[in-house]
Amino acid sequence: MASFEQDLHRPSHSIEDPPPPKNRPIIEIADAEDLKRKSKRVASLDIFRGLTVAIMILVDDAGGEWPVIAHAPWNGCNLADFVMPFFLFIVGMAIPLSLKRIPNRLLAVKRVMIRTLKLLFWGILLQGGYSHAPDKLTYGVDMKHIRWCGILQRIALAYVIVSLLEILTKNAKVVTESPDHLSIFKLYCWQWLLGICILGIYLIVIYTTYVPDWVYTVKDIDSRDYGKVFAVKCGTRGRLDPPCNAVGYIDRQVLGINHMYQHPAWKRSKACTYDSPHAGPFRKDAPSWCHGPFEPEGILSSISAILSTIIGVHFGHVLVHMKQFL
Repeated sequence: MASFEQDLHRPSHSIEDPPPPKNRPIIEIADAEDLKRKSKRVASLDIFRGLTVAIMILVDDAGGEWPVIAHAPWNGCNLADFVMPFFLFIVGMAIPLSLKRIPNRLLAVKRVMIRTLKLLFWGILLQGGYSHAPDKLTYGVDMKHIRWCGILQRIALAYVIVSLLEILTKNAKVVTESPDHLSIFKLYCWQWLLGICILGIYLIVIYTTYVPDWVYTVKDIDSRDYGKVFAVKCGTRGRLDPPCNAVGYIDRQVLGINHMYQHPAWKRSKACTYDSPHAGPFRKDAPSWCHGPFEPEGILSSISAILSTIIGVHFGHVLVHMKQFL
């Protein structure tokens, strides 16, 4: 009878929750459970994300002193020019890893749209001109000169397009009976088809759009040429130089010249300053376009940036399918 009463008061454990070993501390068990939950994250992706953030901080803080790591004035590719593609690749790689846990299509679309709106909100708030930090601790923006495009806005555009394609084509995958080295490409052919279409449209627009002459007024209040009007002669198509490329022309027409970035990297080019690749005063014979604005995260260039996200999605798919070998 005493043994039966002891059994009644003895703590019981279900099959799903086995009793802890007698000699194992409770703290150690909790640490093991935390480690199990954290193991769902992809360590390599987190490391790459942290490395990209570190590079971003480095080029932002030291790029002025070491132009070799800052953004190239126009032609070329420096360390800073890898930051944006890296971020887009990371976003793309995380898409299949996150969406595979959401079986409901409507719920997945809802989450994607909410994240997109958050990125757009913070992008416009931080880079649109509302915050005057770090130079001034003031806020406020003139809507006539707000900057609509930016880094977070570009990420939002790439994220929403690629995510929606991933959701809508989830049940339309081509299954191959005999897997081979190209099976992963066949399985997600819609993503690659989108990438090919984007690349084709981008090249067609770049080389066929006619760019006329344009006029602008210097809006940079820190410039000694503030308020001056400059005219830039183009009247051509298919050029890739700073003043007459289709990317800048489309942004001027759609966004408006007053809503573009007022400090483009081309101001450090040899045609504009003797201090190139450092920033410096303009040459006396500097061409008129040196004072002009240019949007590095503009419409056409952001559309082409979707390719970086699609490449990241492909690696995310590989990681999902090959996780048993990792």
